[in-house]
Amino acid sequence: MREEFLRTEIEGHLLHRLIIHPAEGVDVSAVAIFYHGQGDYAERYLDILHPFVDRGVRCIITELPGHGHSPGVRGHCGDVHLLDAVIQSALEDVNNSSDLPYGVMGHSMGGLLAARHLVLAGQGSLPVPSFAWLSSPLVDPSRGRHPAFLRAARLLSPIVPALTFSTHVKPENFTSSAADESPQVELPVEDECITRSKLWHNRVSLGWGTSLLDFADLVNENVKDIPESTALLCTQGKADPVCPAVLTKRLFDRLPNRHKHYEEIEELRHEPFSGAGSEQLFQTLDDWVGSLSMLTSQQEKAPT
Repeated sequence: MREEFLRTEIEGHLLHRLIIHPAEGVDVSAVAIFYHGQGDYAERYLDILHPFVDRGVRCIITELPGHGHSPGVRGHCGDVHLLDAVIQSALEDVNNSSDLPYGVMGHSMGGLLAARHLVLAGQGSLPVPSFAWLSSPLVDPSRGRHPAFLRAARLLSPIVPALTFSTHVKPENFTSSAADESPQVELPVEDECITRSKLWHNRVSLGWGTSLLDFADLVNENVKDIPESTALLCTQGKADPVCPAVLTKRLFDRLPNRHKHYEEIEELRHEPFSGAGSEQLFQTLDDWVGSLSMLTSQQEKAPT
């Protein structure tokens, strides 16, 4: 694969964008927009997305404000207007790829944003994706928060939208290896929890947090608007303490997609692509991407 790092100006924000291209000699068969998680950054997905890139899917990841290399208050992603502008900017890159099919994907908060994208597509606001992958989606952003806190957040968010607070997400929530780690133990690089990077954080702002609540309401209330034609994969760690599997499965069962698959991975936590057992996730991704007929047809049409 080949990485391309860009700075793109959107609504006055100079945001970091990573485009992951298939390797030289591999024909581009589709383009995918990937939404990162809260506190997350683009580069961590370089290896995770290889089942898609290896089969010719060009992946576009835009770091929202306050994330990764994008400047701004850590945890404050702006508002829905900025998010929609980011989506339109990414879709311009998709449209530059001629008539190739496109997909939407995301992990955690990104899974919620991808689900929102699908709802808006079904309602006619966005073009309908050919395929979608939801990884441990944040189905219920209010989980673990006292109702009084949520009421106060909604009252205060118009006044101090950029005021941030902790999400209380810790490295041990992500992988079992991080949970077992002792401060005196130096883990091999390949076993380190990816959240050790200085680019990662566990902050969220009042304004963005209330937007996430609204996004979840939109998805849960309009799930039947999601296009039936979009081929969909949902993956989930069974031991996930951040986005519990029971909530993900409940949403999955309501999805109207004609071709959908749910994969729950035993013992894995919030990152089913990290730690022992993650090979099941990558095998599932490889099998699923290989089964997408629209990618196969594009490869067959590609010149030899």
